[in-house]
Parts: sequence; structure tokens; C-alpha cells
Amino acid sequence: MNTFFLFCAIVGGTILTLQLLLTLLGVGGDLGGEGLDLPDLPDGDSPESTVGHDAGGFSDIARRITFQGVVSFITFFGVGGLAAQGSGVSTLGSLASASVLGTLATAVLAFAFAGVRKLQGSGSLSMANAVGSVGRVYLKVPGDNSGVGKVFVTVQGRSEEVRAVTSGPELRPGEAVVVVHAVDDRTLEVVSQSAYVAKTVSLAD
Repeated sequence: MNTFFLFCAIVGGTILTLQLLLTLLGVGGDLGGEGLDLPDLPDGDSPESTVGHDAGGFSDIARRITFQGVVSFITFFGVGGLAAQGSGVSTLGSLASASVLGTLATAVLAFAFAGVRKLQGSGSLSMANAVGSVGRVYLKVPGDNSGVGKVFVTVQGRSEEVRAVTSGPELRPGEAVVVVHAVDDRTLEVVSQSAYVAKTVSLAD
């Protein structure tokens, strides 16, 4: 078990350290802040029916698990296990101790990362400056304001991964979009670039 705990501590600790450094440097946008983005899952009632991103159940719970949270748990699970094994605790006791420490550390680090992201959001970066910019869809943006997706867009010279909504049709990954409104400091309203250009031309005529 020592080898297993050591592996968890080293791998998790390395990823967690890199993630913290990237977050402090403001690289990659909302690192660790969003839940895992899962595909639509069957709801079990019919072959065609699915549970979307905004539905409840397993999909909704899983989306609340962040990458940062998983890495934090693995890191301190390993640290706690090594400490317990070094103190002569049984294997079962070591697993229990590792789990408790991993859970507590995950909660503490979640607050820490949230604080870092809040400081970043209160800085000089303003989503309003992205209005009019062209971006590209990263994660599907549901149509008619029925859900949230993600886009890559340049804001004040920085490429950011930002939450996005649209009042138009669904926007697929890779599709070019134009930012039309800053909903809040983390979310932009976007429309298809082709639709935006067509509307601009019609207004000009």
C-alpha cells in the first residue's frame, strides 16, 4: 500500500502544483472552477431520451466534481495514507485516514482556488471588453438560452475560456461566434458569426 499511496501523492501533487501556478498566472481561464462537462446521458425511460446538462441525477452531480477537486483528493489521499502507514496503522485504518484527509483537504483547497479566481475576476480583466470580438465554440452552447456552453475568445489581448449562452440556435464545437453582450463577469452572450454578419448586412441595406 505504501507504493500506492506514494504514487497518488507524487502524481496528484505534481498536477496540483502546476494547476496552482497556471491559475496564479491567469493561464487557461477558469482552471478547476467548473464541473466536469459530460455528454448527455440516457435517463433509462427510452432509447431516445437523455439527461441533459441542466437536468438532475447522476449527470448533474458529476458535473459538480471539478478537476481540481479530484486532483486535490488524490494528492492528500496519498499523503494521509503514507502518514498513517508510517505510524503503524493497519491497511484498513490507513485507507480510512487517507479518505478523511483527502476529503478535508479538497474542501479547503476549493475555497483557496475560489479565492484566487475571485481576485482574478476583480482585476483589470473586463468581460465587457470582449463585446464585438470573434471567438470559437469549445463546448456546445444550447440554443434559446436553455443552457451554458464554453467559448474561446480574446479579452484584452488574452485568450480566455469563457462560459457562454445564446438566444439563437444551438452552437456546435468549432463554430465561429461573435460576442454581443457580457451577461456577467464570467458569462458572455454569443451568436453565430454567419448570423451576425447577415444581420449586419441587412441593417446596412
